[in-house]
Amino acid sequence: MGFRWVSWDKLSFNVNNSEFKVLWDYVAVPTENKDINIQVDEVVFCGYGIEDANYSDYKNVNVKDKVILIYHGEPTRTDGTSWITNSQFQSDWSTNFRKKVDAAKSHGVKMILVIEDKFKDLVDAKRSQMISPVFLLDTEEITDNTQPNICYLSSSMSSHLIGKSLNKVIHNRNKIKKKGKPLSFAFQSKVKIEQVKHVKAVDGKNIMAYFEGTEKKDEVLIISAHYDHIGMRNEDVFNGADDNGSGTTAVIQVAKALQMAKQKGIKMKRSVLCLLVTGEEKGLLGSNYYVNNPRLDLNKTIGNINIDMIGRVDAKYLTDSSYLYVIGSDRLSSELHEINESVNQKYSQLILDYTYNAENDPNRYYYRSDHYNFAEKRIPAIFFFNGTHEDYHRITDDIEKINIPLLAKRAKHVFF
Repeated sequence: MGFRWVSWDKLSFNVNNSEFKVLWDYVAVPTENKDINIQVDEVVFCGYGIEDANYSDYKNVNVKDKVILIYHGEPTRTDGTSWITNSQFQSDWSTNFRKKVDAAKSHGVKMILVIEDKFKDLVDAKRSQMISPVFLLDTEEITDNTQPNICYLSSSMSSHLIGKSLNKVIHNRNKIKKKGKPLSFAFQSKVKIEQVKHVKAVDGKNIMAYFEGTEKKDEVLIISAHYDHIGMRNEDVFNGADDNGSGTTAVIQVAKALQMAKQKGIKMKRSVLCLLVTGEEKGLLGSNYYVNNPRLDLNKTIGNINIDMIGRVDAKYLTDSSYLYVIGSDRLSSELHEINESVNQKYSQLILDYTYNAENDPNRYYYRSDHYNFAEKRIPAIFFFNGTHEDYHRITDDIEKINIPLLAKRAKHVFF
């Protein structure tokens, strides 16, 4: 499969002859922006960038091929009720920024500048996309070239951009909140923006071992793990022994056991696909590619067992390592959950911990490993995990710290 490695080649933002610094003053993500070179003398303050049935910041203002400046969220009264919903609940305009992008696109806006009140939090959230290349499948569009570019500005940079019109912007915002009426206007500001991306083609591979079943050979169970890790940063080597050398080893050992059984004339009723996927650390890319380009019929894929980190012990279980976190087993199938419990009772006798399976779990592990792409296709999936530890995503995640007997016991549970 092919990937594209996307990063900034050139990025500059000049306002009124002052050059501003990326990550210090503004944020622009490569995948949200096409290559562009803009020089304008006018910016349109466009309120909250909303176009709704009873409220439109685009009313009576021309924004075609213009740069607009907007606030996050939506106008609210002094008691906190929204002018859009007429209730204490926010509308989609606050929770789905894509709506604002689509509204701007429909009016032919060239670039959206967003006043970011919580700029530091945004920098923390977007930093990795700015300083490290973004990996995409070559089947994915890098950027929608028909949509406006997007840049997020700190409060201080926004003030410099607005200049002498700052009091008017503040006044208009307060008036919008008070009366619920849009007050967009154009102001003078010299803006020069250059954005040029670097795109590099990279090859990647998923690795498969297929074992055909007997009675129900058209039905297939997929046992997966990702075999990629962080790689190198500067001169530091990240071996990823637990993440995910442990899961990769488990899948290989399961495949080896199935091959030995096959040689002895022992076969499974259903087919089994052992699948090692790449690109998990860059956004579950290998599993995403598989479910959209399956080698076997997804409609007859009965389930996915995903293994991601099973060779270590977390802080909770330092005194009793015979455990395994189970995530997702009951999300789409009660039967999968019951089978896992039954196998454990009969063979493994592990402590099965469902802490991270809770839908309100703040770690959101259910959405963070390769099983999720199968679950998205409504395929029952279960994710086995040992929890994080002090070496997670560090250069110290080495093989010397793997508990080999524990890894073997957990791998046997998968096999059973």
